[in-house]
Amino acid sequence: MPTKAITPRLADRLCSLAESQLQIQAARSVALDGGALGVMAVDAAVAAIVIGARGAYGLWIIALALLGLSLALAVWAGRLPGAERTGPRVEDVLEASEIEENDELERSLLHDLATDMRINRRTLARKRLLLERAQTFLVAPILVELTGQVLQ
Repeated sequence: MPTKAITPRLADRLCSLAESQLQIQAARSVALDGGALGVMAVDAAVAAIVIGARGAYGLWIIALALLGLSLALAVWAGRLPGAERTGPRVEDVLEASEIEENDELERSLLHDLATDMRINRRTLARKRLLLERAQTFLVAPILVELTGQVLQ
């Protein structure tokens, strides 16, 4: 931890940068949640097509199993908490301002913002990975069903 005092101008810039990055993370979280809902909708539509077609060789059962896996991963991605941590609570800052000096308070605030950004980055990485896997398992049953149609 640096022992040099943080100038008010630098602290303002760092807080502004952290606020901007947290807003970007929150927007990405909402976009990933929307993507998860989209994958779920496509899963349902493809499942209806697969059930209606019921191709030869029983491949439709494999396709439905893969769709179920895709749906489960998409639901899991949607249920993960988003980028909800947006810095320290105002009450905590007010209480800390009564105890700590300004330099210590600014350093503590910046540390809390950096911690929240790391937490959000990890959460978004998990959501993105689950959504990518859900999309992969969405494509697989389509390929299985197409293979069944070609074999007929």
